[in-house]
Order: sequence, then structure tokens, then C-alpha cells
Amino acid sequence: MDGPALSPRELLILQQIEAELGSDQELERELRTMRTARMARLRRTLVARPWIVVAVISCCLAVSFGLLAMAVALDEPALLLAVVISWAVVLVVLVVVATHLHRRGRIR
Repeated sequence: MDGPALSPRELLILQQIEAELGSDQELERELRTMRTARMARLRRTLVARPWIVVAVISCCLAVSFGLLAMAVALDEPALLLAVVISWAVVLVVLVVVATHLHRRGRIR
């Protein structure tokens, strides 16, 4: 802890608070069964395992190029529209992620 140490009176108060919190069974159960938010869990997973991000992006690119090849080969306008929409969604997501990372100071 930074700063000056707690006074004896403050230590006593802190011990009393910890004792009261430790005896609260309902609070203990809630803390024990509490789950993190899905997005926070996903973010931690992606940061801890960057190969997952590469694999997901690779799969998305493979699917979009497959759709593009099918759209050209079959001359099907609906497939071509699906390719265009998927690329637009990917670009929007990348812009949002880049903006978020820029605000957090991770990229310049």
C-alpha cells in the first residue's frame, strides 16, 4: 500500500469490518458463485490467447473468399451481396476495435 501506514484505531476499525463481512454467509455465497461478464471473459481469453484471434480472422477470410468464389462461379447476386455485407461488417468491427485500442493507448 502506498502512503502512510494505518493508525491503531484505523486497524481496529478495519478488523471489525472484515469480521462482519466474514460472518455474512449470504455475501460469501454470492461472491463464491459470482461469474464475470461474458464480454470481460471473452476479452481476457482473447488477450491471453492471441492465436485464437488469428484463427477466427483466418476462418472469416476463408469463408468470405469461398462466398466470393461461389458468387462469381454461380453468377448469383445474393451471394455477391452476402460477400459485400460480410466485408462491410468486418471493416466496421475493425474500425471500432482500432478506435477502442487507440483510446486505451495501446496503438498510436
